[in-house]
Amino acid sequence: MSAQGYEIWALDQGTNIVHIYNARLEEVGRIDMNAHGVRVPHMIHFTSDYAHAFIASTASGDVSMIRTADRQVVSVLKTGPGTHMAVVKPDDSAVIADVIGDPKDPRSGRLVEIKIDKQRGEFTLGRTLVIADDPMIKKAADRFSVTRAICHDYSADGRFAYVTLGPALKDGGLVVLDTQKFELVAAFPATEIRANCGTVALPDKKHIIINGGDKEVGVWYVLETGTHKVVKQGESRGFDAHGTWATPNGREIWMVNRVSSNGIILDAKTFDIMAELKDIGPTPDIIAMSPDSQFAFISLRGPNPVSAPHLAKGTTPGFSVVSIPERKLIKLIEPAKGNEKSDFHGIGVRQIR
Repeated sequence: MSAQGYEIWALDQGTNIVHIYNARLEEVGRIDMNAHGVRVPHMIHFTSDYAHAFIASTASGDVSMIRTADRQVVSVLKTGPGTHMAVVKPDDSAVIADVIGDPKDPRSGRLVEIKIDKQRGEFTLGRTLVIADDPMIKKAADRFSVTRAICHDYSADGRFAYVTLGPALKDGGLVVLDTQKFELVAAFPATEIRANCGTVALPDKKHIIINGGDKEVGVWYVLETGTHKVVKQGESRGFDAHGTWATPNGREIWMVNRVSSNGIILDAKTFDIMAELKDIGPTPDIIAMSPDSQFAFISLRGPNPVSAPHLAKGTTPGFSVVSIPERKLIKLIEPAKGNEKSDFHGIGVRQIR
């Protein structure tokens, strides 16, 4: 493995530390989010030039902006309780955060916009949509008793965001946000689409894949972004379908099952299952991949999981390194081995240009 080309950023939501590794799997940096009042850093996403990272943190209810060149936290914006994920739009003009909302109010989930001024390096709060207040949801309130935002990704042009609901599968579903108008254009309750987790735009720039799961279920759906219609669906051959990613070479889609510690590989063109993943590490959660499509980095949960405690109890908090061509485990990385608080979730690969 070359030490140049990319870094792996892995979030320990149990200790609030971001661990950074180079491609030789040497730890080259740490960011202590405790120093910024950030608690339970959950998910990470980068701008297209990898100049900034955005971390959504559930317990502190915020999104942190990190300048990746010197690993400095430059801003922390409050977005609401249970801020679960923050994803940069394809044109880098803004970030949209998925906010679960007040734990006592199942209809308080929202989507929060953060505007990006790349020239000035400034980040400001923009529009907010409380999902339950959207006219489309109001008309079908009996079908959407819970409207907590979980995860999303965009159509290739950034016009639409596909947002899963949850976190429980029975409270799941999917809403489609028009990011220009900041209003919903489609909504599917859990009775139509059983989704509560991953959303990944696919390499063909015409489809998006979403999934859902719990201790007894693992399902997935492929939607056409032009019509918002499901064109294929299937089972994940395991329980609690969760992390999903497409290989950078555009050939495969990987999906892992958190409870059953296995996964599947879909053909990125036909969406047929082409292989199963059995040797990927215990309690796999989120996937990131090296830009050369050689390695998958899969976060692994700890013995005292901060999120999804009944489903996500693991034994080796950190991340696994899995060979993509050989589809087998190469190495387990445990940055805080022996620390019972350690519990990894979000993981991302930063390309170095």
